[in-house]
Amino acid sequence: MKTLILRTLCLFAFSVSTASSQDVIPLYPGTPPGSTPENYPEKEYFSKIWNTEVVTNVTKPTLTVFKPAPELKNGTAVVICPGGGFMALSINSEGNDVAKYLAAKGVTAFVLRYRLAHTGEGPPRNLPR
Repeated sequence: MKTLILRTLCLFAFSVSTASSQDVIPLYPGTPPGSTPENYPEKEYFSKIWNTEVVTNVTKPTLTVFKPAPELKNGTAVVICPGGGFMALSINSEGNDVAKYLAAKGVTAFVLRYRLAHTGEGPPRNLPR
């Protein structure tokens, strides 16, 4: 899995286009080896405790690419892994917002939306809505 992520990052870091929209790259087609197929829905909502958007129940990992403007590109890249204790991802404040800031400084940023433990239909107990 690490090799796949690194290869994907290298490929996209060197082929950064001039488009300003974010590309979303699936990290694995189908069910990863050693995993069971999961079909519960991913949830995204505003957490009052964290005061930010969070994502739960992620089963399909992706990388979202934030590309700098062509005149700002400096040849560096970073992977951002938002926190949340494997139960949720603080996707904006620790992911997308950081990536936008770095892209404005010339850095290509990749936000990792990694697989999480299943939290059921509602928010995790420590993440009330």
